[in-house]
Amino acid sequence: MPPRSPDSLPKKIMRFSERRLAKGLGEAVAKRTILRTDEKGRLESWADVAHRVALGNSSLVPKFGKAHQQAEYEILKKHIANASLLMSGRHLQHGDETQSDRNMEVFTNCSTASSSFLLFYLLLNGSGVGRAYDDDLMVVDWNYMPIIRCVLDEQHPDFIWGEDESVRDAKHKYRKVYWFEIPDTREGWAQAVEKIETMAFEKKYKDDLLVIDFSKVRPKGAKIRGMQNRPASGPRPLMRAIQKVATVKGSGMSPWRQAIFVDHYLSECVLVGGARRAARIATKTWTDPEVLDFISIKRGGFLWSANNSVAVDEKFWKQKTRHAKKVLEAILQASYHDKTGEPGFVNQHKLVQNDTGFNGYTDGKYAESEKYKPAPKTRKMLAAVAKRANAKYYTQIPNPCGEITLNMLGGYCVIADVVPYHAPDVAAAEEAFRAATRALMRVNTMDSLYKREVARTNRIGVGMTGIHEYAWNAFGYSFRDLVNEEKSKDFWLTLSRFKRAVVEEAEKYAKKLGVGVPHTNTTIKPAGTTSKLFSLSEGAHLPAMREYMRWVQFRSDDPLVAKYGKMGYPVKELKSYAGTTVVGFPTQPEICRLGMNNHLVTASEATPEEQYKWLMLIEKYWIRGVDENGKPLEPDTGNQVSYTLKYDPEKVSFQEFKKMVKKYQPLIRTCSVMPRIETTAYEYQPEEAMNANDFMKVIHEISDEEGVLEDIDLEQLKCDTGACPI
Repeated sequence: MPPRSPDSLPKKIMRFSERRLAKGLGEAVAKRTILRTDEKGRLESWADVAHRVALGNSSLVPKFGKAHQQAEYEILKKHIANASLLMSGRHLQHGDETQSDRNMEVFTNCSTASSSFLLFYLLLNGSGVGRAYDDDLMVVDWNYMPIIRCVLDEQHPDFIWGEDESVRDAKHKYRKVYWFEIPDTREGWAQAVEKIETMAFEKKYKDDLLVIDFSKVRPKGAKIRGMQNRPASGPRPLMRAIQKVATVKGSGMSPWRQAIFVDHYLSECVLVGGARRAARIATKTWTDPEVLDFISIKRGGFLWSANNSVAVDEKFWKQKTRHAKKVLEAILQASYHDKTGEPGFVNQHKLVQNDTGFNGYTDGKYAESEKYKPAPKTRKMLAAVAKRANAKYYTQIPNPCGEITLNMLGGYCVIADVVPYHAPDVAAAEEAFRAATRALMRVNTMDSLYKREVARTNRIGVGMTGIHEYAWNAFGYSFRDLVNEEKSKDFWLTLSRFKRAVVEEAEKYAKKLGVGVPHTNTTIKPAGTTSKLFSLSEGAHLPAMREYMRWVQFRSDDPLVAKYGKMGYPVKELKSYAGTTVVGFPTQPEICRLGMNNHLVTASEATPEEQYKWLMLIEKYWIRGVDENGKPLEPDTGNQVSYTLKYDPEKVSFQEFKKMVKKYQPLIRTCSVMPRIETTAYEYQPEEAMNANDFMKVIHEISDEEGVLEDIDLEQLKCDTGACPI
């Protein structure tokens, strides 16, 4: 089929509307992560979400009066309801009229931390956290932590006789002790770790006893009001985590290695919490003496809670020294032969580092908020880290998914996705980009732990999703057209128009708010959750498959499981994960309904070279941006693109892999290069490819009470491959 002529574009006309969630998977994801129920058990609609999120965000700048708030509310509500602007999942879940009274951490996608207690606190708030484990940043030797005992009142519902030590017994047994009673808050949990870490830093308490009392922590199953009444995990996960942390003492490990284990044990605890997740990245500079140990530290399935990457620069890629060559070979060997894609590379020299207003934070007061104030002794520890970080040439690392550049001492980014595909025209899309810019800058006015760094950088991340749908619908370009820069120049220049709009709006709104202009402003995040709401291709990624079964995990006792089973959706209980059931949602991505036929390219069909070229073009036109004359915008205000490039190790030899990485990885800011692993041996796999015939068999088993078939282009399926399976 020849490319469509410009006068036939767009094929699918868009109008502002209260857009429906994608039936099946989109609704399931929304119900599990975003939609709320009222006191009568009624579930929100997407329009309800748009209302409360817009209301919460627009309330953040009351000093400009009701008229400004109302105008911002109206434009946000319009674009969120239309799904031309999708605030990230954090905002969609927590956003409401109480937003101005909450801490910013709840609304941040990504962050960094320079100590274990800060990392733990940010994970508890749902933020993904990056940490640099460079030798020169390790000021704590955990061998000096005190002797630790965890106790629980015997009247606590979670107390287990014969396993737990009671408060009564501890008070009777121990004489000279330091006693810490954990408050029943996120801040309280972090304070327990802060206490241990600071005592280890001071090196005075190695032979002393610290008793940590968990009696005030609410029992398992109690409601967490700040998490929409989701059930609490109880004290036991934290008790186990701290008991594991205690095992690091006397282990004989170097400080950086101690810290990695401590952070892993704390991350496991967050993961057990259920509603929260623990997303982390661990980096180490290539010049560190023990970097080879870092490269192999996860081999065998250890320390799985973080993605590991080696921080490199131009000197590394020149491969002039024996050490540089040895490190590169070790990374490539581990990434390919361990079949993990790890460790990855962080091109630290390409990350935007703007030191304007940076004084080094050597007073140790760079991590304080109204909700959390570290102890005076802790500030000395933080000051020691800051002095060491201040002496480094590169002070930026990425967040766990790689799309944001952040100060390694501590920083945040708040993110949103614009969906130009859903906008009626280019002007409406630009309006959404500008609205997103202002909305994110308002979030940065909230109280936060890193408020000094937020005030200095005012960093935001305006992203895009559904890019491939937009390119085909509005321009008639497929993926292979897009990587031909000259052929698709009008598409790329439109993206730069949007970039310039973001830059312009950020400068204008910063002046109105009386704050600094954001140091970085554009990004592309993974967009997994938000894209699934409307069955879009995710961020910069190509669609993984055409028709497929998307398996979504639920707790086995979740009433939604029975409901979906009754409707005819495939349901199976997992043996490997006790108490977990997966529901299969036959999914046809939106891009398969646009008449692309043989022009559609999936992730497995694109070559690595094409994907690297795709990334370079996005960096050029969207992350960096160009002016009307095609010259790069100055200064560079881009973050990065989160992208996972997958290759087939059965078809790509190690030598070919090595050649590919050495040629292309130095040219982009960040990219995860992962092997495509055969998943049929696993009991649970999130996505299962299906041919059109099998797909239709499943569709016909499902009761169409909720309009599932409306989201499946049956006519397109019938003869898409020419086989006419129906």
